[in-house]
Amino acid sequence: MNKEIELVSIKEGRGAPMPVFGEDIQTFLFDKDGTLIDLPSIWIPWAYDIHRHLAEVMPNCPFSLAEFGDAVGIWGEDEVDPKSPLAIASLGEMQAVIAFFLYEKGVAWDSAVLFARDSIQYADEKQNSSAAIRPVHGVRELLTELKKAERMLGVVTADDTEKARVQLERVGLAEYFDFVIGSDQVQNGKPYPDMAYLARDRHGIALGQTVIVGDTNADMQLGKSAGLKATIGIAANSRNETAHLAEADLIVTSYSELLDMMRTRR
Repeated sequence: MNKEIELVSIKEGRGAPMPVFGEDIQTFLFDKDGTLIDLPSIWIPWAYDIHRHLAEVMPNCPFSLAEFGDAVGIWGEDEVDPKSPLAIASLGEMQAVIAFFLYEKGVAWDSAVLFARDSIQYADEKQNSSAAIRPVHGVRELLTELKKAERMLGVVTADDTEKARVQLERVGLAEYFDFVIGSDQVQNGKPYPDMAYLARDRHGIALGQTVIVGDTNADMQLGKSAGLKATIGIAANSRNETAHLAEADLIVTSYSELLDMMRTRR
């Protein structure tokens, strides 16, 4: 690779930009939801479909949409709590969250598990054909610059691999990535480092020359435990909250901010 990217911090306000990641970054790993695909656009309709299905199949449904939204991590009508199960959990973990919510509402555990499984299947089918999902603002420009610089790009997601590929295709981002790894391909999902190790073993990436970009601290913890070069937190939610990205080496609130930090030299 004959082109170099240097990521620099321009936040210090002390003259020249301060290099923070050096010039030897070869691979960028991206989380999917909240990092590549706008989190509310994909998961709030999904959660609403979960509730709709439960309300249809459960006689005298014992909870409201607002109660269910609170339980899984919806703020108001159009935001997702970045620390919530809806933002971080795998599909298997979400099934457990929903089942336990139903159990707390008085549903027998065996029935709760079945209701949770069936409602997720229903919502997944609706989600894959949804016209609501959209990319995070500015991410296409960032990916374009990284590909121009001949970097390897990969996706590591709590979602299932094939589902992630379908969604990336729908928002026009799939073409940028050299590989996609979902939690269904590893024994342990985020925050464990298994997906980074699989990327190393399967695609030959050097972990010490790799950066991860994500919107949750689970992404940052994956990067730290895998020994990646750096962790970048993106806080693109409207509240611009960053406290949850405790283990990020750098936090930005937009991709334009990150692009401003990136110098491409030939």
